[in-house]
Amino acid sequence: MLPVNLPSAPISIAVLPFNNLSSDPEEEYFSDGVTEEIINVLSRVPGLQVAGRTSAFTFKGKAYDPQSVGAQLQVGHILEGSLHTSASQLHITAKLVNAANGTAIWSEQYDRELEDIFDVQEEIAQAILGAVKIELLGEEPAMTFKRYTHNKEAYQLYLRARYYHNKFGGSDDYHKAIGYFREALEIDPAYAIAYSGIASCYLNMWFYRHMPAAKALPLMKEATGQALALDDTIAESYLALARMQMLYEWDFTAASESFAKALELNWNTADLHGQYALYLALTDHPAKAEAEAALALTLEPFSLINNFYAAYVYWISARFDLAVEQGRKLVALDPAFWGGHMITGLNLITLKQYPAAQDALEAALEINYNGITLSACGVLFGLSGEIESARDILTQMNALHQTSVVSDYDMGIVNASIGETETALAHFHAAIDKHEPPMLFFKYIIRDWLSGNLYDERYRRLVAVRH
Repeated sequence: MLPVNLPSAPISIAVLPFNNLSSDPEEEYFSDGVTEEIINVLSRVPGLQVAGRTSAFTFKGKAYDPQSVGAQLQVGHILEGSLHTSASQLHITAKLVNAANGTAIWSEQYDRELEDIFDVQEEIAQAILGAVKIELLGEEPAMTFKRYTHNKEAYQLYLRARYYHNKFGGSDDYHKAIGYFREALEIDPAYAIAYSGIASCYLNMWFYRHMPAAKALPLMKEATGQALALDDTIAESYLALARMQMLYEWDFTAASESFAKALELNWNTADLHGQYALYLALTDHPAKAEAEAALALTLEPFSLINNFYAAYVYWISARFDLAVEQGRKLVALDPAFWGGHMITGLNLITLKQYPAAQDALEAALEINYNGITLSACGVLFGLSGEIESARDILTQMNALHQTSVVSDYDMGIVNASIGETETALAHFHAAIDKHEPPMLFFKYIIRDWLSGNLYDERYRRLVAVRH
């Protein structure tokens, strides 16, 4: 089993979004980017637990109480600040606060040429390390922080790309992110982490049915390969590789090695722990998977994607009540995120709470009308005996498939729910041939939905294909 060597009692900090004091609202992405880069710098320090970007940015533009923030993000220290640019000048103020009592531990102001932004970030990070008295360096020379590019224009384009990537939105946002990543690479072709970002965008577009596999997967593989060829010391690149190996190639041995390398390079990445939790669940280590999902949520308690995958981990473990609870937390966190409604509804189907499941799934469908949400509604109708409604969903899916991605699994599971076994099997075999991700979860789907009069021995035989 892949070991994860974590500090036993890490010192913890949250870097809250630096306020943009510039007159130009377009500079907002720049102040956000400075915050994100300071988070990234601190996250690479062993023994320092850093709240993730998604959770820290929950407090953007809001009045807050340090004690409340500390409790919600489970941190002992808070870094806050502001940023102002004028012409070629950069002005940054930063303050470190004890979250328990709101006392300022350290503060500083930096006035620099805009060209010196990288030096300012490193200077702030070093000052914070000293302020919280982390005895990490011993007799070694002062820590040096990895810079992915020395080109200011490329860096600013990368910040714009990360802004759209981190919205976890739909196809438009991912395409905008890819565009900015590629512009950054035109300026600095050796900017390896930009390729990692491109790979992540294409994988997410494939996984969530925004782009056909035939188009997304070659681009994802190409970007991952380029990232690793340019720089094989970036955790995000190994995470992209691990996700591709796990979700598409179904090579769990290779994925294990890639996860191990990513964790070795940066254990403090919440998304890495969230995805590793899914790996552990799919390889039949439920307790370890739940522990890893909990760690991801300690680092990023407000992350939509990590809360989403934590619910998946509970579902795989057959802890359906906890999965529903996790889904409802997601809905409370962001009612406009379709995933919270959907994961709640899917587990309510298993619990045979059909009216509540319908409310949840119709909300998901209204937000995100695609093959994933349509198939969930079709299964609900099929299993609750509303056969004509399930057939209507199949008609909608066939129509949608003319212009958008609808997977063979999406069609097959609705056919299976109304007893159309032969048609369902044809779709499932096609899904296996295409390595569609839902087939990785098929044994749990059989366990929960295709029992009794819907069970067919041929369904069970499909489970072994990913091994």
